[in-house]
Amino acid sequence: MKISVKGKLMSLYKKPDFKDRESGEVTPGKHNLELLVETELSNGSIKHDMQDISIPDSRVEEFKSQVGKEVNVNCSYISKSPVSFYVS
Repeated sequence: MKISVKGKLMSLYKKPDFKDRESGEVTPGKHNLELLVETELSNGSIKHDMQDISIPDSRVEEFKSQVGKEVNVNCSYISKSPVSFYVS
């Protein structure tokens, strides 16, 4: 399933590399988009949340020029708990 996340791209960053303590194997850190997302509450108030979305290395250059702009990012999702969706 795909979802679309719309928000202001605040920054791009790369997470630190991860080193497995037992094997010593190093996994390179992933690049992430940091989006400021607006959600309208039932009382009409606007709530701002920061969302981090990981992206493949091959797409970093595509987003560098969009920092500070509104972007619409098509995503898949990963969750360790149930996810609920609703039509807004």
